[in-house]
Amino acid sequence: MNVTQNKIDDLNTVISITISPEDYKPKVEKSLIDYRKKVSMPGFRKGKVPMGVIKKQYEGSLTFEEINKVLNENLSNYIKENKLSVLGQPLPISDNNLDVNANEMTFKFEVGLAPEFKVDLSKANVPYYKIESTEKEIDDTVAKMQTQFGELVDTNKIEEGGNFAGKVEEIDSEGNPVDGGINVSVTFIVDDLKDKKTFLKKKVNDVIEIQAQDLFNDVHQLQHFFGLSHDEAHHFNAKLKIIIEKTSTRTKAELNQELFDKVYGKDKVKSVEELRNKIKEEIENYYKKESDTKFMNECVEWLFSNISFDLPSEFLIKYIKSNSKEPLSDEEASTEYEKSEKALRYQLIEGKILSDNNVNIQYPDLIEFTRNQMKQQFAMYGYTDIPDSELDKYVANAMKNEEHVRQSSGSLIQQELFKIFDTQVKKNEKVVSIEEFDKILKKESNKSK
Repeated sequence: MNVTQNKIDDLNTVISITISPEDYKPKVEKSLIDYRKKVSMPGFRKGKVPMGVIKKQYEGSLTFEEINKVLNENLSNYIKENKLSVLGQPLPISDNNLDVNANEMTFKFEVGLAPEFKVDLSKANVPYYKIESTEKEIDDTVAKMQTQFGELVDTNKIEEGGNFAGKVEEIDSEGNPVDGGINVSVTFIVDDLKDKKTFLKKKVNDVIEIQAQDLFNDVHQLQHFFGLSHDEAHHFNAKLKIIIEKTSTRTKAELNQELFDKVYGKDKVKSVEELRNKIKEEIENYYKKESDTKFMNECVEWLFSNISFDLPSEFLIKYIKSNSKEPLSDEEASTEYEKSEKALRYQLIEGKILSDNNVNIQYPDLIEFTRNQMKQQFAMYGYTDIPDSELDKYVANAMKNEEHVRQSSGSLIQQELFKIFDTQVKKNEKVVSIEEFDKILKKESNKSK
């Protein structure tokens, strides 16, 4: 057995493995003996078929199988021992002159190597948009609190300053419910509506059809009521059918200690000033998730703009072609490579950053992540004291799901990357309102189209 490497360049190498019969023959002979014990053939008792017959029928396929095992094992060991960072899988180089009866056979494998590069995050300087609440947002929130905890009075129609409950369904162009679409009951505050005139004076059982983007003054309420992401809320414009179920209005509660205690608990807030500061903090904490997501995206763009390296493109195109379920031409394989190249580059950059920072996601990390997820989900429904034994059962069940494990691993990696970016990347902080932030996102979205 002899394994050698012929390095073509920094990104391509050829590994040659020379084997002789003694490397695989003993295992073939053992397999033939095992087959003879098991095989039943007409005219022979089980285990009594002549070895000559067994060899004639099985020796060729068993020899091929054992040679493959020897090659794969030694190729894998060589790559591991020599710490080769391989892209894709080694591709065998066909040799039409290979003589299976020779005393020695040499098999060659083409290997694509990952490039070597550095990532110095201390050189990065990216914008961080800190979204501040406005006085109007705080005023609106205070007013909603007063309305929410005011006295509820039923009405016979939707009135200015009132609210109403309605069933919301996503419908198609023919008015039929969309399978898997929005189907929820929502309590609307009239002042939140974009076109109040459409709703005012409507009564129970009246039906209103409206495009999603025309529903609220603040598009972010689509995010809140319908469980959409920030980006989805800005682009979701399905046709909605709203069936009025109940109409009412509320008298506004006094801004006093009784209201403060109802909202935040006894004596947690003791003045209007403290109330407004608390609301400001809550709004900005909510917006921080949007700021952090944008910051992550800015960091990724910086990486793409500042970290460059070559890839073994010719090898990777061959690899795509050889591993495709459907036959591909060279041109089609090249097109597929172009589609996946950016993702591959980011995967390599991401791996380098995690490696440089000694981040290695382990199974116990995934379990702890899942436990925290479960606790948060239960807390949303008011269950904050789930026994550990019960929680363990839910976690164990979730960890049996491969898709959950894959998604959790990806989420954990993104969390770790954010921690690294947050501490190592210089932030050019820009204070903006939510309206200004949305304009920035919209402008960038239009540029990318």
